[in-house]
Amino acid sequence: MFNKLEHYKPNIKKTMKMIEKVYRDAINHQGGNVTFRALPPSDYDFYDKFDLTKYNYENDIEKYAQDLCQLLRKSYDLRKDIDDNMIPTISPMLGIGDYSAFVTGDIDFRPDTSWSSPSLKNVEDWKKLPPIGTAKWYKKFLEIEEYMLQIAAESGIPFMRGFFSPLDLAGTLRGDGIYYDFYDSPDELHELLNYCADATIMFAEDIYTLAEKYLGNTKYGMFYSKGMINMSEDIACMISGDLYREFAAPHTQRVIDYFGVGHMHTHSRSMYLVKEICSLNNVANLWLPTDPNAPRPIEHIDELVKDANGVCLAIDCDNFSEIESNISKLKKGNFSITLSVDNIEEAIKLTDKFNEIIK
Repeated sequence: MFNKLEHYKPNIKKTMKMIEKVYRDAINHQGGNVTFRALPPSDYDFYDKFDLTKYNYENDIEKYAQDLCQLLRKSYDLRKDIDDNMIPTISPMLGIGDYSAFVTGDIDFRPDTSWSSPSLKNVEDWKKLPPIGTAKWYKKFLEIEEYMLQIAAESGIPFMRGFFSPLDLAGTLRGDGIYYDFYDSPDELHELLNYCADATIMFAEDIYTLAEKYLGNTKYGMFYSKGMINMSEDIACMISGDLYREFAAPHTQRVIDYFGVGHMHTHSRSMYLVKEICSLNNVANLWLPTDPNAPRPIEHIDELVKDANGVCLAIDCDNFSEIESNISKLKKGNFSITLSVDNIEEAIKLTDKFNEIIK
């Protein structure tokens, strides 16, 4: 189904060399790298055609994998002439519900996403859960990912999978009760967070072992898996920096330490978290999208350079002039800038323009 990675990214060697330098410098707290990602509609509009409710996940897993890979292939083929920092990846798309159901519970599928319901009435109810790895969806996810890996193996396209941070996982399992637990049951909450870290480590290990089976002999197939973990810190947007340092940071750090390097995600509504997350050891990248009615990272480059301390920040902007007017500031840190464009032609034009000004 897929062509070789080089078909979709003719300059893959140059791109990988660039990205590897960015992450290496980020870990060493050295700035000076700015890269660009053009975002044409074909990079994401195919998700509107992918209805999660049309599959029976008991019997249609193979069809699900084939349909999703077909859409990914078409999307990557359309953008093969864009010389930006985007690297094609293979990744399942099941909505947010799949980020916690591997522990317990079921998934409520909607056409374009999914949800799960809190399952822990009390903060200590995790002790009543079946052993990690025995939940229905734990095994189901591995089956889905194996089908996708089988389809993509010979292409050498990297596999990528995101995970909840321990706090995000605990928040999803516990629901709104977790906001009381910070104050009413701090010791018990730490126990739950430790359990969530263990669960994440085990799940990621099993997924990475599967990816290694199919992509281990390819040049770039394990780029986003080997020695790396990709986690969100969304629940942290609802708490203070002090609470993040006390409750979230130690458990997130333990997961990062286990795998080696952390690629993280949070939101611009809580810009104070940039300093907190980037203060963790061995964080190479933080995806910081702009929220509605919230600060725009592109307008706060000076403070972000200081707070990130070299960690690469993946941010967005509204127009190319914002890149041009901020380029000298951006070069003081490490940034990946995403700009939505109207079509492939505009993506190529602006990418070429960026590559000229960044020389």
